[in-house]
This record gives sequence, structure tokens and C-alpha cells, in this order.
Amino acid sequence: MTSGDKVAECNKALSIYQRIMGFEMDSVLRSNVERKMGDIYIEISKHTEDKNKIENCKMAISAYRRALEAISSQHFPAHEARIQRSLGSAYLALSDLENRAENCRSSAEALMKALQFYKPESFSADCASIKSDLGVAYRRLAELEDMAVNCQLAIQSCLDALKFYTIKDYSNQYADIHINMGLAYHALADVESRAENCRNSILSYQRALSIYTIGRSPEKYASVQNNLAIAYTSLSKIEDNVANCWRAIEACDGALQIGTKGALPLLFAATQNNLGNAYLALAEAEEESESCQLAIEAYKKALEIYSLEKLPAQYAATNINLANAFLALAKSDEKQKSCQEAIKFCKEALKVYTSSDSPIDYSEAHGILWIAYSTMADIENKALYGNLALDACRERLKIHSTSRSAKYASCQRDLAVTYIMLANEADLDQEKAVYCRKAIDACNEALKIYTQSGFPIQYAEVQTLLWASFTALAEVEEKPKNCLLAIDACQRAVQAYAGKSLKDYAESLKNLGYTYVTMAEVENRANNCRKAIAAYESALEICIAGNDDRLCLEQAEMQMELGFVYVMLSNEENKIQNCKMAVKAYKRAFKSYLDAAKALEAEGDPGAAKAKGYADKCQAAMQSCRKTLKEARRAREVL
Repeated sequence: MTSGDKVAECNKALSIYQRIMGFEMDSVLRSNVERKMGDIYIEISKHTEDKNKIENCKMAISAYRRALEAISSQHFPAHEARIQRSLGSAYLALSDLENRAENCRSSAEALMKALQFYKPESFSADCASIKSDLGVAYRRLAELEDMAVNCQLAIQSCLDALKFYTIKDYSNQYADIHINMGLAYHALADVESRAENCRNSILSYQRALSIYTIGRSPEKYASVQNNLAIAYTSLSKIEDNVANCWRAIEACDGALQIGTKGALPLLFAATQNNLGNAYLALAEAEEESESCQLAIEAYKKALEIYSLEKLPAQYAATNINLANAFLALAKSDEKQKSCQEAIKFCKEALKVYTSSDSPIDYSEAHGILWIAYSTMADIENKALYGNLALDACRERLKIHSTSRSAKYASCQRDLAVTYIMLANEADLDQEKAVYCRKAIDACNEALKIYTQSGFPIQYAEVQTLLWASFTALAEVEEKPKNCLLAIDACQRAVQAYAGKSLKDYAESLKNLGYTYVTMAEVENRANNCRKAIAAYESALEICIAGNDDRLCLEQAEMQMELGFVYVMLSNEENKIQNCKMAVKAYKRAFKSYLDAAKALEAEGDPGAAKAKGYADKCQAAMQSCRKTLKEARRAREVL
């Protein structure tokens, strides 16, 4: 029987019941007729398009409500429980089509009323069915509000249902409940105990797959494999990165055995999207471009199905994924071209995402644009791309300006980064000062949220941005005052990074040394030089202890700076001793630059020539210091 035939049969039955309603009857019989009419409307909704589904679900809900009203003044608990159960199921079906949160709440309310008829220790088929539906209602509601609470309610409802629906007696129901429980655990992983809940999600899907095998239920098998891929990708970001990415890829391959483009196009597109996510996570774990390319290829296959006209939400989400993949690719391959592609795909997503209808997605898209434009500004047309980055940041800030949340603080931090970039590019002192002050204001706004206790790393990052802002401002006005403010911010960053990030801790000490040198140029030269030396030497100790070849250039730069500071100090005190220290520092810098140049040359990196150039400068500085030493010794001998 076709769907059309089934609808025709249902409509005939409806006509009969509608005629029956014209007769005199008692309240129980009237209630039963209304309930049966509701059941027929639900059956019709299963065989019609979305618009008609909505209408028939609403007709069913009205019928069930009339059924309840008919017996409202009497006491028929079993009959009422049956109607409430049907009402809950109808609201659940409607929640898939419109007003998801409201209809899920109404579904849960009706199902809970139905449960009141059953004793707590009851594990009947009816009770288990209600618990199963409750699990779906709470899980869907968790997507929209009170995620942790509703996920936990969904999981508990599923566990209760499984006391009746055993794998031996009710294998399909057992599998379906485990699928829903897997979704609930995965959602819960977003807010608490991420690794544990991801593992629970995976276990639930694996139990479902023990029933829905590729031979027995191919479409269900493919759908669950798809969910399994999502859970493995999430788990890969916490533990066993590479292994879990490959497990996700394997699950996608399993789903694609059934979900082909021709047979199941929507499942094919969803799986390609998840395959892209898995490859992108693998690219981040292994820091290699090949996986990025595979992610891009998978996302583009998804877009063969997801069109702007027919599936705008999926089209936009996949374009955002493509933009992220190209941003990841920009870290290792064709930075300029990859950023331009990221911008292109982001703009495609923004054909769907608006600030009014999709504020969170709109914000995310502008966050990606900000990264892409900022990266482009490092390559070419710094002023142009810097201003485009600023526009993107402001658009994102519009969404979070009233929330005063971590997102708001993140926007303010990005705003500060952009203003600092524009300040460093400004031609006029006045223009530079304006950008610097705007950066300082943005930092102070971010610090209202990013406290040292609540967000220690973000707090340190913003303090470093404050340091950069005051340092740049000191170049054009009130140097002593702004240098002191820069030092104050830098010291707070040093304190925040201590024991948390050695690389950032060393970088902050280096920044501190730089600012003390700047202060030494205008006041208390000897004292500020000594403070600069102490900061640089502390930073160098950390770099050397870290034994990280990637910090070779960092060490060389600090040794070179140290040499410069010792020369500066030698003009104030202990000329011979400080010149000797300068020679030692330049000698170490010379060797580090040569080592770095050799390593870069082996990799074909054009930075090798720059490193050699600095090595030559260090050699020239050593010669100058040695000449100064000879002159100082002669002068001492004459005396």
C-alpha cells in the first residue's frame, strides 16, 4: 500500500468517527472516539509532507485535548494515562517540525502525567515506552536549554526504559534507546566530563550496532556509524588524538558503504561533512596539510548535495567548515591563497546567517573572517586587511555586546589585537596614539571578564596586549609614563604565565627586558639596564632548560639584545667587565643564528638568509666590543 493509499484509508476512518461524534454518547465513549481520531491524525502525518505533517500533528493534539476534557470531571486514571501518553508523543512529533523547545516541554509534561498512573517499581511495556519517549523529549530539549540537566534526565529515562527493553526480548527498542542515549551523552560531553561522556556515547552506539548490523538494518547501521564518527572526533580533541581521528574516519567509511550519493544523498552529505571534521581534527593533531586537503575534498562532496536553495542551513554550516579547513591549511601551505578561500566560503555562509536570525552562527562566521583578514594583513596591504579585520570584529561584537560573557571578552581581545596592528601601521603619530588608546580600552573591557582566577591564560594574553599597547603608545607620547604602564602589564603577564606556559613565560620576560631597555633610553640608565639584563637572562634560562630547537632563533635574538644592553651599561659603569659580557652574549647569539640558518637552509626556508644576516651583525658587534676593550685597557694602562 502506498502512502497515498494509507492516507485515503485514514481519511475514510476519520469520516466515520466524525459522524459518530454526532450521536449522543457518554463521556468515556466520547473521549475514546476523540483519542482514536487523534491516533488517525498522527498516522496521516507519517505519510505527508512537512506542511501537512504540522497540520495533522496539531489536529491530533486538539483531539487528545478534547479527549481529556471529556473525562475531566471523572476519575479514569488508566484511560487518562493512555491519552496523556498519546498527547506526549504528538507533541514530540511536532517538535521535529516547529517550536522545538515549547513542544518538547509540552511533550515531557504530558508524558510525566501519564507516568503518574504507574507505580515507581513498574516495568511494564507501557511504562517503558513512555520512558523511552521522555528520553527523546529531554534530549531534544537539552539542545536548546538547560543542557546538563536535560541530558541527565534523558539518560536516566533511557536507563529506566532499558530495564524492560532488554537486548534478548526487544532488540530493536534496545538499539533505538541506545542511539538516543548516545546522542544525550555526546551533548552532555559539551558541558561536563567531556572524555567520560564521549566514551559513554561511543559505548551506546556500539551497543546499538550489535543489533543494527549492515546486513540486518543497513540504513540504521549507516546512521549509527555516522553518529559514532562524531563521538570519536569529539574524543580525539581530549585523548588519543590521532587514534580516535582514524576511528572516526573508519566509522565514516562504514557509513558510506550504505549512504551513497545516489541511494541516500542526505546521509551521504552528512557523512562527508563528518569525514571532513575527522580529517580536520587529524590535521590539527599531526600538523600536516594532506589531511586538510582531504577534509576540504570531503566538505566539497557534501556541498554537491547541500545547496543554498534547498538546504540553506546545511549549506551554510558546510561552508563554515570549509573556511575553517582553509584556515588550518594556511598554517602550512599557500597562506595567501588559503586565506582568500576561507574568506570566500565564509561569505557564502553569510548569505544564510544573519545577525537577527542566526546570531551565534553569524558571530562565528565573522570570527573566522577576522582570523583570515588578520592573517592576510601579515602578508600584504596591512592597512586594508587590518580595517577589514576591524569590521569583522565589530560585527561579531554586536552580537555579544550586551552579554558581558566570555564571548564578549574574546571579541574585546580580538579588537585590541586589531587596533595594535593598525597602530603599528599608522603613518601619523596622532593616528597611532588613537589606535593605541582604543586597544587599551578594549583590553580593559576584556579584563572585566578575564580575571586571573577565572581565566588565567586569557588574563595573561590580555595583559600582554596591554603591554604591546602601552609600548606602542610610548613611541609617540609620554614615554616614561607609558613605559611604566607597559612594565606593570608585562609583570602581571609574567606572574600569570608562571607555572602554566614556559614558552609564554619566557616571551613575557623577554618583553619585560625590551621595555626596561626602552626606559633606560630616557631615565635611570644603569638601573634599568640591570633590570633588562635580569629579565633577558631569566628568559634565556627557560629557553635553554626547555631544550627546544624551535626556540633557537628566540635565544639568538635575546642573546643579541643582551649584548646590546651590556654595551649600553658599559657606558655607565664597569666598562671593561660589561664589554666582556657583551662579547660573550654576541658570541652565543652568533652561534645560535648560524645554527638556525643551517637548519632553515636544510628545510629550504628563505628565513635562512635573514638569520645569516643577523649572525654577521653579531660578528660586527663583537669586533666593535673588542676594539672598545682594547681602547679601555690602553687608557687604564696610561693611567
